[in-house]
Parts: sequence; structure tokens; C-alpha cells
Amino acid sequence: MAAVENGERPLEADRLADDDQLLEVGFLLIHDFALYTLSSAIDVLRHANRFAGRRRYLTRVYTEDGDPAMSSNRLEIKADRALEETARPWKLFVVCGFHPERVTDDKILGWLRKVGRRGTDLGGISAGAFVLARAGLLEGYECAVHWEYAGAFEEMWPDVALTDRLYVIDRDRQTCAGGAATVDMFLRIVADDLGPDIAAKAAEQMLVDRVRTTLDRQTSAALFRAKSRSGALAEAIEAMEHNLDAPLSMIEIATTVGLTRRQLHRLFREHTGQSPTDFYRDIRLRYARNLLRQTPSKVIDVALASGFGSHSHFSKVYREHFGVSPLKDRRSDL
Repeated sequence: MAAVENGERPLEADRLADDDQLLEVGFLLIHDFALYTLSSAIDVLRHANRFAGRRRYLTRVYTEDGDPAMSSNRLEIKADRALEETARPWKLFVVCGFHPERVTDDKILGWLRKVGRRGTDLGGISAGAFVLARAGLLEGYECAVHWEYAGAFEEMWPDVALTDRLYVIDRDRQTCAGGAATVDMFLRIVADDLGPDIAAKAAEQMLVDRVRTTLDRQTSAALFRAKSRSGALAEAIEAMEHNLDAPLSMIEIATTVGLTRRQLHRLFREHTGQSPTDFYRDIRLRYARNLLRQTPSKVIDVALASGFGSHSHFSKVYREHFGVSPLKDRRSDL
């Protein structure tokens, strides 16, 4: 599948245009990237070109060697460029999905640093912030990653200001959680550049009835389901998700949401089929599994980060839940 160029062939002029002309938006694809995030970003820019009545944005796809990149759904995207020394796009986004912690190639990291020094705004989509952080390009910035990767990111870069927002625009760094948040961030970029009217028309064309802002927070799968069922349930789950390394007692959670312990138990049984204790444990175990698979942390450190006081207890509970020991589960994912 060829890279999309806003429905047209690339222009021959390979340069950064002035404010009234063409702006290049580049996408550096990392193996196993999510295709939807790339296509939705490009679609926002395509619609913006259309409603601006001129070709404002040129999109280009970069890969390390100029070869096609394989997406997570096994569709290949043809690259427009390799990592050229002279590249100077207006903005460049790292599009990264599964196993972002494995992107350690010095060629990629060095190229990103050079592009940044030339004045290009740098961004990350989904887990793209991992690559920027490894290159040392997020020091002093706030950033966002998909909630599934947040624990691993915090373990690897505790000094980088990670938020739970859908997307963050912090000066010349723009990062988002991926998925539908990609649309929100690119609509904001268009609004800042071409004005809110153009962005609103692009959103309307894409059937987006609400453009979320940098204040909107991410929602985990469990919290997403809970919000449609019960406000108190959603509030309780949110309290659990924000207290993984030092788990709250059921009395503390019940008090937080204005219920008795018995009412809390009944609420969880009714809506999840589990007790709140079991539900909380499952959240912590899923968090631990993500840390095991996405970071090099020792098993005991993962255990402590997910609220288990000892290696032996953690391993026992983990094996009962997933049918495999933490170490074997980590190795099976390599």
C-alpha cells in the first residue's frame, strides 16, 4: 500500500515553505505501528487542505531505511523517504505501537535529535513518546502516551512529566495517546494554524461531534465500561487505578464514593460480577503484566509497583490468574 499524499502526488520542491505556502508534516513509522493513527492524522490534514481551498499541508512518510513499514494489522505502508540528513519538516511525528521500549536504534535517535535542532516540532503518537524520551527530547516537557503504556513509561523515565491527558501540546512537542485522540490533536494543530473554522469543517466532515481538548483525560477500558453503568462505580475504579503501588482498603474506597462497604460490594457484584477486592487485584495484575512485558524491571520491582509486598506472593497470585509465572510470561513475549 502506498503512502497517502493528501490524495495527490508529492510536490517536486523539497523544502520548508513560508507561512503562506506548503508545510510538510512528516510521520516516522516504527514497526508494528497502528495504521488507524497514521490514516486519521493524514485525513485531518487532507480535509484541512480541502476547506482551506489550497494545499497547505504535505504529508510524508519516513522509515529508517526507506523500505515499507509493517503496521500492527499486517498492512504495509510505502515510505516516501529514508532518514535524510537534510530533512526539515514543519512537524515530525513518531508513530509507534507495540513494544516501544525496544526502539533503541542510534540511527533513529540521532536523526530525531538533528531534526529537532533544525527547528522542527517533534511529536509522538500512541507510544511515540518512548522514542522521543529515549532520544532525550522530552526533558522539561509534558507528554502523553496510551494508558496501557503509562506504567512502563513512568518506570523508564520517572523524571519526564507524563500526564493522563488525551494529548499534550507543549511548545514544540506534541504527543497523544493514539486512537481517536490522534484526530483531536491534529484538529487542534489545524485550528492553531488555519483557524477554528477550518478545523470545525474538517471535524464535521469526519463526523466528529465533539473535539476534545488538552484538558480531557484518557479512560481505561474498565473505566470506559463503568461510566455507562454507574457514576459511583466509575469513581471507585478510578480510585483503584490511581492507587496501584499502595492499594487502598475497601473502606477507604467506599468512603471516597460515599458508600458503605456493603453497598460497594453490592455495586461491584451487580455491574462486574466480581467483588471489589477481586476487581482491584485484577487491575493490579494487568498493570504488572504490562510492566513485565514493556520494561526490563526486576520481578520484585514489578511486584512492589503493583502493590504486592513480596516476590513469592506476587508469583503465586500471578500464576493463578494468568496460568504462567511472571518470568515465563515475560520470556514468552520476547
